[in-house]
Amino acid sequence: MKRILTGTQMRACDAAQIDAGTPSYTLMERAAHAVAEEICRLGWEKMRILTVCGSGNNGGDGLLAARLLHLRGADVQVYFAGEWDRCTPETGRAYAEARQAGVPFVAEPEWEGFGLIVDALFGIGLSRAPEGLYGEVIQKINRSGARVLSVDIPSGVCADTGETPGPAVRADVTVSMASYKMGHVLGQGVRCSGKVVCADIGIGTDLFDTAQEMPPYVIERRELALVPRRRRDANKGTFGRVLVIAGSRGMCGAAFLCAKAAYRSGAGLVEIFTCEENRQPLQILLPEAIVTSYMEDIPDISALTAALERASFVVIGPGLGQSNAARIMVRETFRRVRVPLICDADALNVCAADSLVYPSEAPVIATPHPGEFSRMTGQSIEALALDPQGFAVQYARENGIICVLKFARTVITDGSMCFVNMSGTPALSKGGSGDVLCGVIAGMLCSGLSPLGAASIGVYVHGRAGEAAEDSYGEYSPLAAEVCDGIAGVLKDAHQ
Repeated sequence: MKRILTGTQMRACDAAQIDAGTPSYTLMERAAHAVAEEICRLGWEKMRILTVCGSGNNGGDGLLAARLLHLRGADVQVYFAGEWDRCTPETGRAYAEARQAGVPFVAEPEWEGFGLIVDALFGIGLSRAPEGLYGEVIQKINRSGARVLSVDIPSGVCADTGETPGPAVRADVTVSMASYKMGHVLGQGVRCSGKVVCADIGIGTDLFDTAQEMPPYVIERRELALVPRRRRDANKGTFGRVLVIAGSRGMCGAAFLCAKAAYRSGAGLVEIFTCEENRQPLQILLPEAIVTSYMEDIPDISALTAALERASFVVIGPGLGQSNAARIMVRETFRRVRVPLICDADALNVCAADSLVYPSEAPVIATPHPGEFSRMTGQSIEALALDPQGFAVQYARENGIICVLKFARTVITDGSMCFVNMSGTPALSKGGSGDVLCGVIAGMLCSGLSPLGAASIGVYVHGRAGEAAEDSYGEYSPLAAEVCDGIAGVLKDAHQ
């Protein structure tokens, strides 16, 4: 797993690596290779490329990347927007090597004539709003219509906060060096960074392991290997029984999506506890599930208790509503549950409205979106967006639970360890997506992962399934059920 560091922390790690014997120019060469390799992996080396470079080492990364692409036969030009008298020694050397290799330099580019622009203007060293020529260059990059790849962080984005005090590059892809940066996961940095790829260039990032609060981690594809293989001698009982308490009148789909996602993610058996009106459609939609129903206004507590006693894991909340029946079920579940509980949607709303205390006899995973979390904490959504990690950690610690805070970069924390998910797509911004996520986390619990592991990897799998749905249906069109179907391909890939 890669860490998420502030710009200050990253510079400290960089300095420590240099002090340990790795020359700064060697790190620059590695960064340039990472940029060139990502461009080639995406097939963008066939485009007409403009590399925009500044005076600092970020500009040196861009100059050496342009040199590598030129030597590979790419049509690449460099626009040096920096100040020659402020060049770092490494960037001066990179400029000389690019010139010697025959890389073309342009005094004033035809911005609309390029298919790809490489943004190597500032990097993580930005401390104020870009002004003058720099601001104009950023605006021209954004208006060019070209694909944009930023080196380390989009120019104009603060590496510590994700804030954009002035104009900022809007990248399609960002190649971040050694670690992810806070600016990739906070504020406007999320929108500006596009897809973030973290490149290992040989800089150690463990300087802060002994700090009072360790930097958060990013969940990556390699973590899928933690999902255990299924035993050859297994049966449905081996992989647990998930109880899904979900779906009020007219909200059958929430129960269906959650239950189906649990099955897709490996659950051995799923029981749905829902109102009588939902029983028949659920039996048609998902015949694999067991459906236990109750009259809408009169939940059968004895039936609920029996279902809780049968369950290995419980999900409560998707589409449940906030009726008197829903409030009774949430309260009784909190009183009686003795197995890991995933608390979502209306269960969280009931919990906040009635000031309920989470169960202490079982692990709890709460999965709020920003509106729900605002009601749970009393904080405005705007305040939460400034520091979702800090608020999630505080809430998890104070309540003794695992919090999955569903922002654009979802935060998963038990109050001590903190993870941030970078998978996913705007295509997931659809009704039903959160129901699918609950089912995925339940399925990960069934596989044998710890609650924190199930929540973290479940969020990653859900994001990847969304990406698969986007590949098939585009950014606008995927439905939650199609995201659910994408789970299979993600988990099939887990041990390959």
